[in-house]
Amino acid sequence: MNRSMANSRAVAKLRKTVALSCRIVGHQGLTRGALGHVSARIAGTDRVLIKGKGVNEEAVEFASERDIITVDLEGRVLQAGRGLEAPNETAMHLAIYRKRPEVMSVIHTHPDWIVALTACDKPLLPLYAAYSPAGMKLAVEGIPIYPRSVTIINRELADDFMKTMGEKKACLLAGHGMTVAGGSVEEATATSLHLYELARVNAMAYSIGQPRPISEADIFEYRRRAERSAGPLRESSSRYQSEWRYQLKLLAKRG
Repeated sequence: MNRSMANSRAVAKLRKTVALSCRIVGHQGLTRGALGHVSARIAGTDRVLIKGKGVNEEAVEFASERDIITVDLEGRVLQAGRGLEAPNETAMHLAIYRKRPEVMSVIHTHPDWIVALTACDKPLLPLYAAYSPAGMKLAVEGIPIYPRSVTIINRELADDFMKTMGEKKACLLAGHGMTVAGGSVEEATATSLHLYELARVNAMAYSIGQPRPISEADIFEYRRRAERSAGPLRESSSRYQSEWRYQLKLLAKRG
């Protein structure tokens, strides 16, 4: 197999992965219909695959490879099916890719829990550890909140958004949703799901009373385990792949 064929197959596989991620976040309730989008950088290029919008788009829950278009880092559409164009908020994805070369995937969704919590100025607290160490880690590291609720439709707004997100894995957008960056589509998808669950449990706790974060001793213990690469906070591609396979099985079960 020559290099051109290998690259073509790799892009086709990545396109399918982006479409599958769209369906996962849609079916898991992070977003719905025409709201939200998943993107992925094509390794070694200035091109990005992203869920297209337009008169012929499918909802995120039903996205297929046909819905995934190709743009460059300046936002120019390089390939798109008939009736599809770049999402209005492509600028937000591209700003992350331009400023953070390690990022290979960006996911923007509109979880209702996050819209409600940010509207009430309720921070996401580390309410648990063993229940979801990955979710706890997000809360402990801090999740910035972009204060504006407008769609990020141009470079000026995207650069302003990046001042808030910085080098973090995730950023909330007040009264809007959340944006997550990852080293792969699988990682960004898993992080989005962990953040959604963190927001869901926080919303439940706030509705009952005043939530109480876990102890500093427990936070220290999980950090110690992570530093030793022996605990559940250890970053590993195998962990993301395991979660990815689980989500694919849930999609298959739905039929």
